[in-house]
Amino acid sequence: MGFLYLIQSLMNDVQPNLSPKYTIIGQGLAGSILAYLLLQEGQEVQIIDTLEFPSSSKVAAGLYNPLTGRKLIKTWLADKIFPFLEDFYQQLEKEVKAKFFHPQAIYRPFINEDSQKYFKSDHVPDDFSDFGTLTFDNTKYQNIINSQFGGVTTKHSGWVDLKVMLSAFRTYFSEKGILREEKFTSKNEITNQIFIFCEGIEGRNNPHFNYLPFNPVKGEVLDIEIDNIDLQEIVNQGAFVIPLGENNYRLGATYSWHELDFTPTEQGKNDLIEKYQKLMKPSMRILSHNAGVRPATKDRRPFIGMHPDDKNIGIFNGLGSKGVSLAPYFAKQFVDFLVYQKELHPEVNINRFASLYLGVDKV
Repeated sequence: MGFLYLIQSLMNDVQPNLSPKYTIIGQGLAGSILAYLLLQEGQEVQIIDTLEFPSSSKVAAGLYNPLTGRKLIKTWLADKIFPFLEDFYQQLEKEVKAKFFHPQAIYRPFINEDSQKYFKSDHVPDDFSDFGTLTFDNTKYQNIINSQFGGVTTKHSGWVDLKVMLSAFRTYFSEKGILREEKFTSKNEITNQIFIFCEGIEGRNNPHFNYLPFNPVKGEVLDIEIDNIDLQEIVNQGAFVIPLGENNYRLGATYSWHELDFTPTEQGKNDLIEKYQKLMKPSMRILSHNAGVRPATKDRRPFIGMHPDDKNIGIFNGLGSKGVSLAPYFAKQFVDFLVYQKELHPEVNINRFASLYLGVDKV
């Protein structure tokens, strides 16, 4: 079951002149960064969140990577998003007094000789070097990685320890007295009150936004131990292996559009073991096994904007597997929209689904 939404009249215990202007529902990745940036603009904010429901943000590996696909082309808006996120997370660490931002190269071994030949050809884009470098042998990791063809080393990449970051955010918001640890049960009908729903997978149950085409996907990860290897970079080919320090690594991830729950499965574990053995040579030991459900969307673009009929209700959701990359840039864009009436990027604005909303029977 999702949050209960009992749209009712003004709550008796709330005084209009004391109410914050923005109420953020959900303190995952999206809600935390949006609330933080609103505070940075001097806005009045409160956050409503409960630990009762699991959060995909706390399970996610937190990878950010500017190159994607078999041909490793730059991801959507990479030239804007990645410089922004690097500055943002570095400054955020200072503000919330926690270490969670880990810039790190990603090594993408070529899967076969044909893949290697492609990157030796003149098909590689001129701006490829902005985010990647090439090597055509595997001397560095010949005893670790099952590849003899070399690979691509990605720059402006790494991972964010979301569990640490969200815990630091929770302390930060609590100390400011703006975090209400409870379940959201009503919409306050104060005219200057703006509610922004940042609920992750629970957003598909929200009656205000259930017309949006969510496409949630379950993912599983393993924390593992590998002895006596010197792995300086994240390895990513079919699966990712992230060095966490002290012989500990994170292995992921699976993708499933069925059984959308937070329960780890034997099938998921076996799939990850198989992927690991295909990619890596050393034996490993499993330390823990976790699962989450990514709030992905049909068109792979976030859901951002205000409700078509009720302009006091908004959404910031649908960040999917690229949440660490997308959240800072688009949270800032949403704040500029809310505070300064700037335009949202048309590919994230929920107005792109106006026809779906018009086709919904409304009570």
